[in-house]
Amino acid sequence: MSLLATMSTPMAHFWLVLTFLPLCVIASEDFTQCFNETRSGLHGLEGLLTNKGVPTRNLSQATAMTYAKCIETCGGGGGAFSWSSFSQQFSAWLLPWLALLSQFPFGSPHRWDNLLSVFLSLGSPCLAAYSITLTVLNTKWVVRRFSVTKYPNNDWAVLMLSSLQHMPLKVTALSEEGWPLLSSLVVLPENDDWWVKVEDKLGYSDLHTWSIASIFSIVWVVIAYVLTVVDAFTTVSTDPNSNGQGLSGVGSIWLWMIPVTVAYLQLSPRCDYERVSKALHEANELAYATGPNGVVPVSDITDERAFSIHNHAKHQALYADQEATAPIYNYARFLPFVHVVEDVAGAFDAATKRAHNRLSVSGARWEPGDGRKIHSANRRGTADEVEAYCTQPPRVRQSHWGAGVFTRFLIASVSGLGLQWATTGASVAIVYFTPTVGMGCRSGAYLVYGGAATLVWFMMVVSSFLAHYATSYTPRAQQSPSEWTAEHLSILLRRFAKTLATLNAAWIVVAFMLQFANFYDRCYCNADVLGLGRRAHIVMVLLPSDISNMTSSWGGGVALGIIASAVWWGWINVLRDPLPQN
Repeated sequence: MSLLATMSTPMAHFWLVLTFLPLCVIASEDFTQCFNETRSGLHGLEGLLTNKGVPTRNLSQATAMTYAKCIETCGGGGGAFSWSSFSQQFSAWLLPWLALLSQFPFGSPHRWDNLLSVFLSLGSPCLAAYSITLTVLNTKWVVRRFSVTKYPNNDWAVLMLSSLQHMPLKVTALSEEGWPLLSSLVVLPENDDWWVKVEDKLGYSDLHTWSIASIFSIVWVVIAYVLTVVDAFTTVSTDPNSNGQGLSGVGSIWLWMIPVTVAYLQLSPRCDYERVSKALHEANELAYATGPNGVVPVSDITDERAFSIHNHAKHQALYADQEATAPIYNYARFLPFVHVVEDVAGAFDAATKRAHNRLSVSGARWEPGDGRKIHSANRRGTADEVEAYCTQPPRVRQSHWGAGVFTRFLIASVSGLGLQWATTGASVAIVYFTPTVGMGCRSGAYLVYGGAATLVWFMMVVSSFLAHYATSYTPRAQQSPSEWTAEHLSILLRRFAKTLATLNAAWIVVAFMLQFANFYDRCYCNADVLGLGRRAHIVMVLLPSDISNMTSSWGGGVALGIIASAVWWGWINVLRDPLPQN
């Protein structure tokens, strides 16, 4: 599907709603009058039921009727459309949640990627939660990975790598001329200022973090949800079709937005492509390397740098999501980031072991330091000596996937899917147990949303693993048939997933708008034909026992959504390890 077609999808659905609204007015049915006439016996005794679906010819017990009788007596149209009710529900129940999307971090170099990140978040909450969890787990892993290394600038490396998770970071160990770039950054004392400069530049003051606007946006949503819950429980009616509309839909299915937004604000991701690129460029002006004439500025011997932002001029389609820096795209950078960390940590490992054995870079006698720092004389040498000092002995080649990748993947998957289905499941349960009990249009719409969101996540994750497999250590000119297939399948899956996410985001908004317009208030939806089939029936009036069971189910659904959201947010905070303090 083309970008133009994808972008026009939400607008197409919007016009679909506008098309339905006049139909709701023209073909509206007066169900209150129909129910009263039916319960009075005006339309005969055939098709009358109790609320449990048991046939009865006793009008005093006839509180429900079959779907066929509803069509016969009430008609197949929907309830009357009320603009005042529609606008009130839209502004009170839906608008606050849509406004909260503006608090999500962006920063990609292309506006389309930023816009698409909104569709991806709304169309697949589990992908957003999955990417956030990966970010936290990666930071935790980086801290632990460097905990065994004790060489100058070790802690600065942890801070820098953790901050640059949202960038397509590239590490160059040797320049094309053979000069040691990464090893020089690790070993040479002249590069101590480089590490400080990078972290200083990355800590720009107006990060995506707490502000008056973000706090008020979250508070506004919380208040709107609380009012929705209070409204649902205090206005319980004997008319089953007027109960829990806001609570079952917008009030619960989007609860995931609150912990996700708070997590973004806590993590304060450095995802502004322009600023991070500028910060790294300015710091690289201070970089030194051991060149042909001793220690010289890197700019004097090569245009390459040890750390840079990857720009894949070729095969852009494969790397598009890696280069999109909005945090939700971290799913695509997960595996490449692991290899970047391993390359840097490996250099620090080798230097740490040699320093521990009192071996200087040049091989000269070890000069004792002050007990806290390694003497600068021990950190200088020729280009070959510097490179050798940070090179580990040959060993069995590690997995192409990276260390601990699958454990972090499983944890992040459970985290993302758990939050997605706890909030979606809460919404489905609320509307499912609102009489008529069963799977209907509303609960079916929410299940479609949750299923599509999960499918988007699955395809995105599979595409990231296929992309990593396709970019193995084999030169692209020698790409095997399996790697070629993996590359093109990855691109296809990602494009299809983005299209589906856009459609799913539009679908859930349209589903709510149709609900507010009383489009679902019709015999087919109220009888839960979708789930009950031939046993489909409409409850005309709620009995005290029905109200009690219904409100209990509502309480369980509300509790599930709130507790799951709180637990997920707490889990993210438990996973966060404190970064080193320099």
